Amino acid sequence: MNMILLSGGSGTRLWPLSTARRSKQFIRLFHDEAGRPVSMLQQVWRRLGSRGLHQSAVIATSGNQRETILEQLGCEADLVLEPEKRDTFAAILLSVAYLCSHRGVSREEPIVVLPVDGRTEDSFYDRLLQLPETLASSGANLALMGVRPDFPSQKYGYMVPEGDGGADAALSIRAFHEKPSKADAVRYIEQGALWNCGVFCFRAGYLLDRLKAMGLPEAYEELLLSYDRIESRSFDYAVVEREKRIVALAYEGPWKDLGTWCTLTEEMNRPLIGPGYIGEECDNVHVLNELEVPAVVLGLSDVVVAASPEGILVTHKESSSRLKEALDRMGRTGTGETRASSERTVDSSAFPDGTSVMTRRLHLEAGEELVTAPSADVRRIVSWTVLHGRCRLFQNGRELPAAVGRSIVLGEEDSARLKALDPIDLIEIITECHT
Repeated sequence: MNMILLSGGSGTRLWPLSTARRSKQFIRLFHDEAGRPVSMLQQVWRRLGSRGLHQSAVIATSGNQRETILEQLGCEADLVLEPEKRDTFAAILLSVAYLCSHRGVSREEPIVVLPVDGRTEDSFYDRLLQLPETLASSGANLALMGVRPDFPSQKYGYMVPEGDGGADAALSIRAFHEKPSKADAVRYIEQGALWNCGVFCFRAGYLLDRLKAMGLPEAYEELLLSYDRIESRSFDYAVVEREKRIVALAYEGPWKDLGTWCTLTEEMNRPLIGPGYIGEECDNVHVLNELEVPAVVLGLSDVVVAASPEGILVTHKESSSRLKEALDRMGRTGTGETRASSERTVDSSAFPDGTSVMTRRLHLEAGEELVTAPSADVRRIVSWTVLHGRCRLFQNGRELPAAVGRSIVLGEEDSARLKALDPIDLIEIITECHT
């Protein structure tokens, strides 16, 4: 089974911890069996790895998240880098082209798309393995995973089936409803509706035919050159809600989209992360502090305190849904592009022989780092040129002199880390050739 993991988002709903370079799926807010901090992405990767699925997976992401993913997952992670952000429809099309062009996936092979920011149990992945058979036996063009709701959420999308089916039956879907009112959600649940958790299964040829119908090339390198011609829409709107031959497989276990501070803190196994103190009289308070100074909370209930170099958030949990509005009023995007980790793509080019070149101008605040490592699947050469500011540079564990105007070229086998001592600006050139 081939898989596409979607990990390109940079949402604002978990500011100030979520930024452009470190989206919510990269934040180490959870702990594994050994008590080590892990991220949502690492949890998903581990569960796929225990089933041998990670070897057949590619991760669709943006160029500014490449180093973070390799740092968390290691060099075996195979990445499909979007030349620019164009939502999930374009990212999935590009990933399908990559699987067919570079992994030899045939038109008839099933591909499963999975977001990496959901919180669930091992049974979810066992159910996931049944999607290709559901697709084949139903004769549908799309097979979705749907979660059986346990309350009338107003934050999720719903898919309403044609009728009742058994626990393992494929349900034909007649309607989709996005984030309804509570009264409508209750009505949809009474009709047997499922939450749409963003998991899709289709044959590779299904999307290759879409590319052909849009006059776009099927070959990966050629599609990179035409990427800006793909409409910037979500896969749900561009494909799912327009498809007539569509079925869903119900999952009866727990699942949660950890996209808001309310849902995220409900899943945290400890109330305090980082230096700080929560008074004994406090109730339902969570503190997530990435600063070196402590955060102290006394006499409050139902509150989240989050602090990072991006800013400080203090909010009642019920009010956290207004965070994006508050950020917009401050004239900030909340994605980190106004401070550390800001970037601007200067040029992105792809060539018929499989070589791609991306040139970016980056800004790092003092203390931030860039990391690069060898890849088993991609021949990668990275060049860093410091334009302004002081930094420390380590190549294969050895410190090298770093000065303004000096360039360093990192070969295919090199690992390197650049740490900013001052706010710095630099040019990064990444040349990749898939083998």
